[in-house]
Amino acid sequence: MSDIITSLHLDRETQKHKVIVAKELNGCNSSFITSCVLGHCIKNRRSVFIISLHNSKDHYQNVGLKMNYNLVRNIESGLIQFYNAGEELTRAVLANDHIISASDLLAKIKRQIECMHDTNKSVNIIFDGVTHLFDLQYSLKDVNFICKEIIELVRGFDNSFALLHCNAACETDETHVLANLLAHKAHVLVEVDHLASGWSADVSGHITFKYPSRKFEAEHTNKLEQKPSHHLFKLFDRGVKLLAPGAV
Repeated sequence: MSDIITSLHLDRETQKHKVIVAKELNGCNSSFITSCVLGHCIKNRRSVFIISLHNSKDHYQNVGLKMNYNLVRNIESGLIQFYNAGEELTRAVLANDHIISASDLLAKIKRQIECMHDTNKSVNIIFDGVTHLFDLQYSLKDVNFICKEIIELVRGFDNSFALLHCNAACETDETHVLANLLAHKAHVLVEVDHLASGWSADVSGHITFKYPSRKFEAEHTNKLEQKPSHHLFKLFDRGVKLLAPGAV
């Protein structure tokens, strides 16, 4: 878990906000990143608001217990809030045959986050399954608007981050367009992909960390920190381990 946190630069205290984008390629699942980040935030008592359109609270609770933290207990204490947007939006479509407007959805998210911010110094935001909004009939313009406004909200909080998960399909698909739009806003871009050779008992997939914002920073910034960091990764019940390319 510590390798993921270090690569995301979440181990560094700063007054600035961070935008982290997890880009899932070829249907790969990056939910292990959220589980690692949640464990880090709970350990350090950093509040998190989770907007979920993909994985359930039970999923993250079960994974968290294996990684030595109890999500439900921290939800009950108010440190974490979990908004199952996918369930609510799907129920609205099935009941009324129409979608909640992007503006109304965003207003509800903002109200919950601002309420949480009233009792916390800072609020971090995890948006799990952003691209599922397309499945619920939202347009590219709608989804980009929602993401942009959430990022703007985080900018108003000290030492906070927004982590957005998006699944990119083929290059002609709107999910690919959204992933690229979000990538341009990211301080850290994480690309998660399957092994080209298929399944392996020793490795779960490829993960690459990119730092797009580094090129705009001061000239004395360490040039090595600007370069992408390529790894293999292996998932375990109790976490994830990063491996050097060719190590297996």
